[in-house]
Amino acid sequence: MPPWPHTLFSTSPWFLPLRPCLQELGWHSFPDAASWQALPDTLRPRTRSGLPVQFIAPALLDAQAYELRIATRGEVATRPANWHDAFNALSWLVWPQSKAALNALHLREMARESQGQRGRSRDAATLFDESGLVLACADARLQAALFDHDWTTLFQTRAASWGEQIAAFSFGHALQEKGLAPFIGIVGKVMLVEVAPDWFQLPLEAQLHDLDQQLAARLDQAEALDPRSLPPLPVLGIPGWWPQQDAAFYADTRHFRPRRPVVHPG
Repeated sequence: MPPWPHTLFSTSPWFLPLRPCLQELGWHSFPDAASWQALPDTLRPRTRSGLPVQFIAPALLDAQAYELRIATRGEVATRPANWHDAFNALSWLVWPQSKAALNALHLREMARESQGQRGRSRDAATLFDESGLVLACADARLQAALFDHDWTTLFQTRAASWGEQIAAFSFGHALQEKGLAPFIGIVGKVMLVEVAPDWFQLPLEAQLHDLDQQLAARLDQAEALDPRSLPPLPVLGIPGWWPQQDAAFYADTRHFRPRRPVVHPG
């Protein structure tokens, strides 16, 4: 089994959403099959139809399609000793309503697809499931900076606003896996959630519950969801997410890319 990075999970902002869950679980080593089976009822997620979600090794499952198996049986294929799948399972514990909503979205869209053509809503759902970053924000100017790729304002000029008027929460399990050994170039796909200024005074557990509810409600109405509706954010620019955040770091346009100009037809 891979080593369990307890200190990293306890200190890195990448894994902030996992902390309440991991504290309740009290794990000190990489979870095995018995660990997933023994989840407490308080953490056991459920599908949209109410089935308890079970995390099971693929070798024990049949060939049914991944999302369909979750919806009809509550079974999530989880490879042993695999960080990618472990973070996916943990995301189910942290974001139970949103993960169930993502599964329901896939099922709705699969029923509409013709001739095996996968739609853009499913592409966007998968992109967010893998690389999603939830951004809670109470300031319209910071929201504008995100959409305008105004990284100087978002990360430097308004650095003190992080944690006070804006906060980032990792959602995607591939994004969380990258947090084990971050590297220049990591980009999260943002789902922006508008909150009131006093929202940032809530306990972490209450913040996560509120975000989970809001995300699930949005995904339930996401028939028009498109990958382009998830703005990119270079996560290493978030204050505290990378150790060397000096002027030269932020000046690297290979990572902090400006917004592409809109070319209008002549």
